[in-house]
Amino acid sequence: MMFGVLAKLSKPVAKAVSKKTGIPAPTVTRAIEVAIPVVLTVLSKRAARTKGKGGAGPTGRGRGK
Repeated sequence: MMFGVLAKLSKPVAKAVSKKTGIPAPTVTRAIEVAIPVVLTVLSKRAARTKGKGGAGPTGRGRGK
């Protein structure tokens, strides 16, 4: 689900990055499409790790830290 949301946002973001940097839009789009699964994996693992430590408050530090 989250992948779909991020994939929809990739084209406008790629267009903006391309305009700002001068890198061709297809190159930026491809880089974003490669990065999305990596970022989602990292966030999922981090969330699972935090969940296993008693949850995290607004600071993201969990209990007792």
